[in-house]
Amino acid sequence: MERPEPAFQQPDSNILHLRGEAGRLLAHLEMHLARQPDDLTSHTRRILIAWQLGDGDATYGALVDLFIVLAERGVGLKSAMLSQTALQLDPPQRRFLASHLASGVRADENVQPPASRSVLTRGLVGMTTPAL
Repeated sequence: MERPEPAFQQPDSNILHLRGEAGRLLAHLEMHLARQPDDLTSHTRRILIAWQLGDGDATYGALVDLFIVLAERGVGLKSAMLSQTALQLDPPQRRFLASHLASGVRADENVQPPASRSVLTRGLVGMTTPAL
């Protein structure tokens, strides 16, 4: 059997503690979840890898994406992931996610503070100023 091109190979998902490998896996998971957003195992893995790397922006983006996918479901999972990673998040990030535990986040919602590493947010839809 022919091996896929290196860019399309999935990194070894069992390695979480090697920084280089974990960084590659995190990038792979971001691309994978943009295509298959309902993969909860990959969402959880992405959150934990970003947390292990100490990357607060990646952790926040991954949590926002989980909150988008689960919407009003999975409060236990959302709460557990937020609790696990809370110390790595800025207070405004923690407040935003805590206020959305029950409702989740809409993909077109104005996420504040912005989640630059989210792959599922569509940003603000519509006009930013009132029409005259």
